[in-house]
This record gives sequence, structure tokens and C-alpha cells, in this order.
Amino acid sequence: MMSGNITCTGSLPVGILFDGKLHQDVELGLATVGDEIAVIEDGVSDAGVPIAVLARTLTKIGDIPAESITYQLLCDNLVSEDYAYLRTLRDEVKKKLKSMSSALPNTGTQSSGSDDTASQKSKSDAPAL
Repeated sequence: MMSGNITCTGSLPVGILFDGKLHQDVELGLATVGDEIAVIEDGVSDAGVPIAVLARTLTKIGDIPAESITYQLLCDNLVSEDYAYLRTLRDEVKKKLKSMSSALPNTGTQSSGSDDTASQKSKSDAPAL
């Protein structure tokens, strides 16, 4: 569903009415390409993909049970102000991931030995003149 435990929390400006109660507190996780693929495989139209991905990455909307946070719930109850807020919150989740990666120690070593391989290859593959 989502990558790791990277989430951001906030409060919807309007909220979602569910079981006679307005729910505003949200927690949103990091969306992945896998989330996008899954919603397309579920038959969601191109226009609905962003909402369906939100449904997959929203880990909390007030007291709404997690299994009730669906594409259909958002389509039927999410107002434009709240959708705009969730897009902003989605960007905050991405920033959180970036800040975590920049805080990782840099060992100064390359992750691949492509330079070594290239120099060895050029020596061994050099034509004899």
C-alpha cells in the first residue's frame, strides 16, 4: 500500500461526513508507482487515478475505519478545498522523504564499480597493433 512509515498529518479544511459525523484529522502516506499501477489495474479511469491513489495512501480520516477509506468514499464526499489540501499534504510527505535521504551519511564511495569495469575492459579489449 505505501512505502515504509513516512507519513504527514493534518486537518481537512472542510472534512468528510461519515456516519453522521464530520471527520477532519488525516494522515497521509507516501504514494508509490505501485499504488498508481494498482488503481489502474482496478479499472479506475485516468481522471480518477489521483483520487484512487489518495484513497490508497490515506491511513486515517478521523474515526473512519481504514477499510471504509475508499475511492468511492472520496469521490462522493471529498470537496475541492479538501482535495487541494491533500495534494499539499502529499507534497509534504515527499519533502519529508527527501529530507530523510539528505540526512543519511554519505560514505563517499560509488554504488557501482562501473568506472573500474570500464578501465579494465578498455585494457583487455584493446586491439593489438
